[in-house]
Amino acid sequence: MRIALVTLFLLISSCLLPGPADNYRFEQLTDGVILFYDGFTLKIQICSPRIIHLVCAPDDRLPESKSLVVTKAWEPSDWSFDKKGQTIRLKTSEISVEINTATILCKFFNSKGDLILEEKERSFSPTIAGGSAAWNAFEMFKLSSEEAIYGLGQHQNGWMNHRGREVTLVQTNTTAVVPFLVSTKGWGILWDNYSKTYFRDDRNGATFWSEYGNAVDFYVVFGRDMDEVIAGYQEATGSAPLFGKWAYGFWQSKERYESAKEISDAVAEYRMRRLPLDVIVQDWRYWGENNMWSSMEFDPRVYPEPAKSIEKIHDLFHAHFVISISPALGRDTKVFKELFEQKHTFAPIHWSGGHLFDPYSQEARDTYWKYLDAGLMTKGVDGLWLDGTEPELADQHTFEESEANIRKLGTTAIGPVSRFLNPYSLLATQGIFENWRIAYPDKRVLILTRSAFAGQQRNAAITWSGDINASYDVLRRQISAGLNFSVSGIPYWTSDIGGFFISGHDKGYGPGRYPNGCHDPAYKELYVRWFQFGAFCPIFRSHGTQTPREIWHFGDIGDWGYDAMTRFLNLRYRLMPYIYSEAWKVTSQGSTMMRPLAMDFPNDKKVYNIDNEYLFGRSILACPVTEEQYFPLDTILNKPRSLDVPASVELYLPKGRDWFDFWTGEILKGGETITRETPIDILPLYISAGSVIPMGPYLQYAEEKPADPIELRIYPGANGSFTLYEDEGDGYNYERGKFAAIDFTWNHETGTLKIGKRKGGFPDMLTTRTFNIVIVSSNHGIGVELTAYPNRAVQYSGAEITVKL
Repeated sequence: MRIALVTLFLLISSCLLPGPADNYRFEQLTDGVILFYDGFTLKIQICSPRIIHLVCAPDDRLPESKSLVVTKAWEPSDWSFDKKGQTIRLKTSEISVEINTATILCKFFNSKGDLILEEKERSFSPTIAGGSAAWNAFEMFKLSSEEAIYGLGQHQNGWMNHRGREVTLVQTNTTAVVPFLVSTKGWGILWDNYSKTYFRDDRNGATFWSEYGNAVDFYVVFGRDMDEVIAGYQEATGSAPLFGKWAYGFWQSKERYESAKEISDAVAEYRMRRLPLDVIVQDWRYWGENNMWSSMEFDPRVYPEPAKSIEKIHDLFHAHFVISISPALGRDTKVFKELFEQKHTFAPIHWSGGHLFDPYSQEARDTYWKYLDAGLMTKGVDGLWLDGTEPELADQHTFEESEANIRKLGTTAIGPVSRFLNPYSLLATQGIFENWRIAYPDKRVLILTRSAFAGQQRNAAITWSGDINASYDVLRRQISAGLNFSVSGIPYWTSDIGGFFISGHDKGYGPGRYPNGCHDPAYKELYVRWFQFGAFCPIFRSHGTQTPREIWHFGDIGDWGYDAMTRFLNLRYRLMPYIYSEAWKVTSQGSTMMRPLAMDFPNDKKVYNIDNEYLFGRSILACPVTEEQYFPLDTILNKPRSLDVPASVELYLPKGRDWFDFWTGEILKGGETITRETPIDILPLYISAGSVIPMGPYLQYAEEKPADPIELRIYPGANGSFTLYEDEGDGYNYERGKFAAIDFTWNHETGTLKIGKRKGGFPDMLTTRTFNIVIVSSNHGIGVELTAYPNRAVQYSGAEITVKL
């Protein structure tokens, strides 16, 4: 692939923009300026004080196409215009843009006048798309040597920082394309193009090249930090709605439960063992044979009474039911027949024998939903797993396979698929989201899907990392994949705990090598380590094939695997007040839950390339174990290590904060590399000084009981704060202001905690509660367990309280 990309970039030429400064005219608009050259048009639009939209076309007018990604109706902003010589300057309170009228290239400055980003080159070359004339679009930016860049979606290449790298933006089974790039220098670029795209950064500059584009079209988003940049992206493309509280609990899935009884028995076993669980997932074939592929109907041989089966899961077990569907439809299904009559299906045959529907059509999206609603939603389904949205026709683990298959679709409702190669998933999830909000206004949308595109966060969509293989190398790759995806502005991500394939399959980045699955101690160790990582992902979900995935298949009470996973289940649920509050920040502030270290430590360049540590929320540093330590795959060459002799890992604590070991309370200085022992039931976790972390009671499911009492752990050494968010747990009343928030402010110098006046309220909320305040120290306020002797117990009824500790 590298040779192909190098050749491509060397061949880019023709149609460079003209040079003579007097060969243009310009018009000042209410929202920017437009420049007309001989055969070229450039528009700079002031979208907001910190968002600029640039469009340049090799034509005497700009294309009229509407963005699929940017949905914001921009309101007028205050800005000024100035022209001196060959420079036109547009300035807002936050940023300024200088246009060189000789080159039609721009420089971008912050409010202090510092150069933040600079265009270096732009060009077009002619091509053909769908039998019509089109253009390749090319843009090069000049970056500073000290900045790091992230994003562009989910990629399995195993690196964190895209400096000096090449990234192919084509959807595959394990690649999710989001053409949004963000820098530690305080800018982001949203490349608004839907065709095959290559990104490359080298000594010449950072370059986007897209196969088809009537214009170079991108948005530049500025902010004081990466959080503000990502929030700006979501301002332009839509915010991520809040999921039902249950979605932040544990999901049990596998390929597949073969009957209503089997799935019900699995939930019953979780409840009997008192293992926390919120979601059970029904994978494919509940519809019957392939001719009925994704019929949106239950085969009565599999689910004789689907509504009653789901009601039992709800009412008896207090769990939620998520079900798999596909954009591919069997030829004997009612939904396929109607879509075929409407001419909204594609001709190429899906590997199941069916055909994909065309979500680029509004009519097709509505028809798809009609059958989905009638066959599944009315039976009580809580969430939808929309599989294969690259879209998939066959095995598509490589770029070449996937691109070739997607191109076979030919023409979509809005144009040649070559122009619209990447946003299938965006449109497919959009159809479900929009119809769900109308049909079920009191039930929060939840969609799990295998692909993504810019803007998809607004559709209440979670992306998982595809059909990956079981290995430590693949586990480590998930960390950088999930982090780069998260800073691409789409905050909800997960992976198949344990890898989808455990053996045989060789396209998920190396073959899985564990044919004995849960019976193999080596695989059990890998699964436990992946499970620990999953507990600190936005969505905590187990799934895969070839071996059972329920916890009791990895041992029983007293067994190291079972006990380690139970520990992290309980930790996830004790952290539910923290997690749900962080989720609210995602929705209300455009925040990011799974955070590369560079987001919070941009001045510590040692963190720029770290691909195996991250922050979960603003306070918890997670360091997953991504190496075999106790049970080697090859037991002939390597002997197992006793679990009584802990292995260890090296890790880096970011500079600028002190850090508490979550498990011991030991305080360590930032800016140092340390060695940490890693017993099988320990994932290294560190809490930054000044953090205030609420921990709730032990739970069997997210809404089993109110979060009372809350153990409020304070990590001294610096000032800090936290806002506890609560609402009804489902429905959209939070959009109408029906929620409650309590601010906690810790003053380290005075040793006081201020518990603020409760803001807002909602039906049936706790009006009086207890906060058990714990000042964390060595062996006090540590680990999963409830702290037996808190420093203070405070009764709270909504009025402000200041507590001296």
